[in-house]
Amino acid sequence: MLRVNDVQVIGTHNSFHLRPPRDLPPGDVADYEHPPLDVQLDEQGVRSFELDVFNGPTFPVAHTPILDATSTCPTLDACLHVLDAWSDRHPGHVPIFVLVEPKTQTVVLDPTLLPWDAAAVDRLDAEVRSVLGPKDLLVPDQVRGRSPTLRDAVVGRGWPTLRTARGRIALVLNTAGPVRDLYLAGRPSLEGAAMFVTADENAPSAAVLKRDKPVGAEIRRLAQRGFVVRARADDRGVEARAGDLTRATVAIESGAHIVSTDYPVTDPAIGGYVVRLEGGRPARCNPVSAPRRCRAIDIENPKRLRQR
Repeated sequence: MLRVNDVQVIGTHNSFHLRPPRDLPPGDVADYEHPPLDVQLDEQGVRSFELDVFNGPTFPVAHTPILDATSTCPTLDACLHVLDAWSDRHPGHVPIFVLVEPKTQTVVLDPTLLPWDAAAVDRLDAEVRSVLGPKDLLVPDQVRGRSPTLRDAVVGRGWPTLRTARGRIALVLNTAGPVRDLYLAGRPSLEGAAMFVTADENAPSAAVLKRDKPVGAEIRRLAQRGFVVRARADDRGVEARAGDLTRATVAIESGAHIVSTDYPVTDPAIGGYVVRLEGGRPARCNPVSAPRRCRAIDIENPKRLRQR
């Protein structure tokens, strides 16, 4: 019986990002881009996304207001509708984890954007549920069940079966500090929440953990405990321009469930660097947490992906 955490997928970092419409100097951190989210799903085998979201009237999705704001889906609502439509057409897909990162440091560039407060995170939760219904979402309550905490459920009983979670989307609030505290206020195990959080390992809310700079032994330990772990294969184009897959290899071989990259396919502007999973596309059996009998076709069978 396969579970949600028996899966390993490739995800994209700043999945909405387009190159800014200006000349970029060599090595500029904005010198990368992704096609629309549904194209990434269809043509690149991507099964996890990251969206930078600002507290504005429409929850804008952008990397940096004004300076680096071009996006394939300019609002959270628009991004989620793209994912929801694709999911409806492909109900056999593995759960898609979407990291929603509430941005704060650059709101001064746009006076319509505000710092995050309790009302804003409540609006964010409502926005998610306004697009994705109960049958679309994988939420913390479904994972926790009758366990005392979300962490107890993950470490003890385990994640739901892959069979019951197919066709669902799991949202993860990708932040720490004050904004995460606001989201957890009054619900330490995310009771009633639409989203998971990238949690501290020992917190009651611990189910999804982030280890952006992969350390193989640590990720392997966390994967063996039952957590879903996200790691980054590259950052700011450094590894891509050097053609260096060392960091990506550590993330993949250590059992990170989501291996995030800016290069799920090669980018002619950068070179031949690409991050792929051997023996499984778009998803494969997690090399640490999946049972030995697991086959990639058991994770996501292309013949059963499309709507019947």
